[in-house]
Amino acid sequence: MINHYSTEKCFIDFQKELNRIRKLDTFNQKQFIENSALTRSQIYYLTEGAFFTAFRAYEHFIRNIFLLYCSGRQSNNHRKVTSLLNSCSLEQSESILQSSMPFIDWNSTEALIKRAKTYLKNGFPIKDVLELNLASLRDLRKVRNHIAHMSPASTADFNQVLKNHYGTVPINTPLTGEYLLMRKTSKSDYYLLEYLNLMEKVARQLA
Repeated sequence: MINHYSTEKCFIDFQKELNRIRKLDTFNQKQFIENSALTRSQIYYLTEGAFFTAFRAYEHFIRNIFLLYCSGRQSNNHRKVTSLLNSCSLEQSESILQSSMPFIDWNSTEALIKRAKTYLKNGFPIKDVLELNLASLRDLRKVRNHIAHMSPASTADFNQVLKNHYGTVPINTPLTGEYLLMRKTSKSDYYLLEYLNLMEKVARQLA
């Protein structure tokens, strides 16, 4: 990672990745709806893949922006961000944050908020932005974990997401990709696009 990497560049790179995923999803939807070139199962799995790729890019963005702030970088609009680390580089910041842990968890919103309060003065700006979007980001992580693990714990969490959609847990649990193509209302985007927009909104607020 280069040390002159800026918060602006960090956001632009993430936004470009999201736009690539949106274009791919548009192509996939056209292949399924207009050209009948994909089966229903295929479009579900492709939609899962699009979501998972986007979430991985979101984790990468969160890691980079957090390390930038811990290393003394400022936000795009020049808001004062004060690092409590005596760190001169991104690599050094990451080493201090990791300490004796085998890895750093970048996808738990609660862990990120706690980490921000520890290493940034008043947790700013990480803490405020994540707390503002906490409920939605929790759902985002639950969907991600269900795709990655499909364990009893991740299934229980995913059922809570489904309950928010249906009002109750459905008798027949839809595939994750099937859920991602559902809509809150007839006028809403389907969930994949809503989640991509959420990630972009949070990233813009953080940068």
